[in-house]
Amino acid sequence: MLEGAQMVFYVVYRTSKECGGKGLISKRLESLGCKRVCGSFWEISERKINEVLRIVGENKAILLKRTREIRRPQYDDKGNIVELGSLVVLAYNPENNGNAKIKWLLARAPYIRLCRSVYAFPQNSGRYGRGDIFGLSNLITAIREHDKDAKVFSRMVVVNSSETMDFLVERVRLRIRRRAEKILDGYKSLMNAFLAGQIEKKQLIEKERRLYDEFKHLRRLAIYYEKWLKTDLVRETMKVYSAMRKVKILREN
Repeated sequence: MLEGAQMVFYVVYRTSKECGGKGLISKRLESLGCKRVCGSFWEISERKINEVLRIVGENKAILLKRTREIRRPQYDDKGNIVELGSLVVLAYNPENNGNAKIKWLLARAPYIRLCRSVYAFPQNSGRYGRGDIFGLSNLITAIREHDKDAKVFSRMVVVNSSETMDFLVERVRLRIRRRAEKILDGYKSLMNAFLAGQIEKKQLIEKERRLYDEFKHLRRLAIYYEKWLKTDLVRETMKVYSAMRKVKILREN
């Protein structure tokens, strides 16, 4: 790098109802000369980092930069993750959030959602399981079919890991929990419909098979995240097993 040259950094944030000020933040970042990549994902210059962080304030700022080398995740003496390692960050137009194929692929992908339509994936996704748990290239292709301006940034690392790690991991935990609860609700509704005579056993079996397929993918993701993030996420799926057993009894009687 030439002497005096400034490194390019990136900031991403999520405004909350309590903090608010989304439009005001954008205007202030633009006035600093920051360049919007997508939504709340901005390219910023190194010398303006402190000003940008002050503007973003309490809105969970995540500071990133690109590196030449691929970095491994780092863990402390107790095995807790302290750095995520190199990431592939994918950003696309939020208007494409409703695309069914994109949503289907994302549901099977290990990622951390940085903000709306900005996702971070582990650089070497096959490291935590047998081969790739999903095809990132397939997801990128699907998104670019609907947004030719979608951006892909490889070898990205989180600079302010110590301030952000807890809530980034919690975002993953919450997503796993919500999906598990949705599957559990599906099993409960299925049992109630069968016991009320609203569906026949054939329909019970067909619908249960689809729920099990969803659960199988969720369980696989939870195991993957445990290896990567070193946090107990499989526990979030345990309540589903009881409902699965009850449906099995109904199916076999």
